[in-house]
Amino acid sequence: MRIALGEEPTEDVSSGKERGWGRLRARVTGNWPLLALLVVYLVVAVGYSLASPLYEPTDEIRHFRYVRHILEYRSLPVQQAEGPRAQSHHPPLYYALGALVSAWVPVVQDPYYGPPTNPYWGYRYWEVSNDNKNQYLHREEQRFPFRDAALAVYVVRTSTILLGALAVGLVYHTGRLVFAESQVLPLGAAALVAFNPQFLYLSGAVGNDVPATLCSAAVLLVCLRMMRTGTGLRTDFALGALFGLALLTKLNLAALYLLIALAYLLSARPRQDRRFDWGAFIRGNLIVVGCAVLIAGWWFWRNQALYGDPTGMSKVGELWSGRDPAESWWALKQSLPYLWSSFWGRFGYGQVPMHQAAYAGALVLCGVALVGHVLRGRRRAPGAVLFFLGIACLIFLVVVSYYILIQPAGAMGRFLFPALPAFGLLSVLGLRRFLPNRLGWVSGITVTLLMLGLALYALVAILHPAFARPRPLNGTQLATVPNALEVDLGGVGTLLGYKVSSTVASPGDVVDVTLYWRAEARTERDHAVFVHLLSDVGTIVAQRDTFPGLGRYPTTAWDPGVAFADTYRVHVPGTAYAPDSATIQVGMYLPGGPRLLAPDGRDAIRLTTIEISEVAGDLPNPMHVNFDNRIALIGYSLDRRVARPGRTVRLTLYWQSLSKMDLDYSVFSHVLGAENRIWARSDGWPADGRAPTTGWEVGQVIEDVRDLTLDVATPPYLYDIEVGIYEPGASPLPVVAEDGHWLDQRVVLCQIRVADD
Repeated sequence: MRIALGEEPTEDVSSGKERGWGRLRARVTGNWPLLALLVVYLVVAVGYSLASPLYEPTDEIRHFRYVRHILEYRSLPVQQAEGPRAQSHHPPLYYALGALVSAWVPVVQDPYYGPPTNPYWGYRYWEVSNDNKNQYLHREEQRFPFRDAALAVYVVRTSTILLGALAVGLVYHTGRLVFAESQVLPLGAAALVAFNPQFLYLSGAVGNDVPATLCSAAVLLVCLRMMRTGTGLRTDFALGALFGLALLTKLNLAALYLLIALAYLLSARPRQDRRFDWGAFIRGNLIVVGCAVLIAGWWFWRNQALYGDPTGMSKVGELWSGRDPAESWWALKQSLPYLWSSFWGRFGYGQVPMHQAAYAGALVLCGVALVGHVLRGRRRAPGAVLFFLGIACLIFLVVVSYYILIQPAGAMGRFLFPALPAFGLLSVLGLRRFLPNRLGWVSGITVTLLMLGLALYALVAILHPAFARPRPLNGTQLATVPNALEVDLGGVGTLLGYKVSSTVASPGDVVDVTLYWRAEARTERDHAVFVHLLSDVGTIVAQRDTFPGLGRYPTTAWDPGVAFADTYRVHVPGTAYAPDSATIQVGMYLPGGPRLLAPDGRDAIRLTTIEISEVAGDLPNPMHVNFDNRIALIGYSLDRRVARPGRTVRLTLYWQSLSKMDLDYSVFSHVLGAENRIWARSDGWPADGRAPTTGWEVGQVIEDVRDLTLDVATPPYLYDIEVGIYEPGASPLPVVAEDGHWLDQRVVLCQIRVADD
């Protein structure tokens, strides 16, 4: 059966007689919107690639190791637990291509090289900021002009950008089949792919998600063309070859067979006096499967021989902490927000999000498009086409859902990219129906401009600031540095001055401490900066430790003489004891080693004092710490903050029930020292067992007094007080943030100081 998708786009040629440059000119004229789109895509994608330091995109280091393994050892890597890992579970087509295009680059670096890591990366990863978003520390050899491994990475990245351009072009041509009356509507569908910030980000990285999108786009185009023109041997072999190549690109593309089979089913179904064309249906499926076996069968045979599993996923689950799908249905609901945000743009390993408004705007756009499909009175695409595109999206949504059930890292929006071409077409089809047919092109232009704006915003306002080095201070800025100090720290850096955002703060507030540094020497090892808020009794109220440049400008990359400003966001914990007074002290140290000394012998520079004021409320130290939406800690008090070994610290906790409970939970409270050693503890049911949680009414407040008696051998030092809730024999209840993500399985209230006898 043939499904009317519209007339084939025509070219302005003279009865096929036009030759050479005339034919080329005609093709360019007929596809000028696509050419313009591709030029902009290439420019923006290169911008994304240059804004992403080496190995910061998700798993790029392991994808690149795969490429280097092929070149160095002339073989495919094998999944194994020992040593640094490559993405060895993935089929090899993309990596073989990467090896081919980068083979000319001389690389002396070991294929399994591991870059130095930033231990502070992912600091408050859910926030939009530029604070320690880099997982790795980046040296001079990674900067332009590129050489050695850096050059090889950028060569492979460039090949990925070009594969992305092919995917965008295929989506546009598929749109020409669906929107035969317009060149602009296909542009909108292609723009939804080309300017998706996550697609751009991964286009400028080493990884196989963009090639997977290309494979899906190619299969979608051929399937829709077959639904329009009918089946044939040429189409059968084309789909077989594409499916085989897809299987060698990424395992989740095996789901494309369902789409191919559906296309044959829709093409062969009866119309009027015709019967179902079983011959075309069976022949096509046999040829597709046969071609796929010839092209990719060896890969599955290899997996069976190596791992006892043709997919190799059993080994993936073993090495990457897989989970039982039957016990993981809770993960689907919990993962939806992250899946949605990472589909549109969460860079790095997810620690560089866009503002929430961007995700909300994308949701509105998709919601409007969905509503458009149910409007009456406007011309709609053939039902078979809508059904086919919808199933294409649904198939990969199901695939990703299953992956979420078996893998903690399954909720990645990039795993939905094979559905991106169909999603783009469906969205524009829905949006077009809000306008008269003669103005349908407006929706294509609108989507294109909106997506381009989103892509530029994500690049300029989110991605580039997250990884860019701090800007050097100019002469005017140097002359006006506030609170001038000029304190040299160990000959490494000079603290020129400082600025504090406020001298009064409450628990839960943020104090911005800006330090003005001048680099004096490039070091062989990375030194860190500390910012401490020390209370009147000597305990740490809050602290920040980070490499300079908020992780982006380590001392091993310093340019002597360059001055810059660093603003450290010091979060006063919502559990901080108040009222209190805190002194801001800063310094620099070698991790695992000593602090750097000023010329007068000081190892910490005192800046100023701030007041920690109480939060208004009926309870002491009011707060709201949510334990799994069941119980909230809403306040606490201490009878002392300095104690001697063997003495008792009385801790009073105030709990509030958030829901009716059918289990009796216990509370743990500990005085915690170095290496998580417990020096005092009080565990058990609330209120010495007099208030079991099964008897709590929703909203009820429970006062829970706990005596923490210090071990007589407790060394003089600073100790944390931690509190949590648990069911005996089970894991503690998670602490849940306002946006729903899990923070920890305990809460640290404040510190006490143990003094000498």
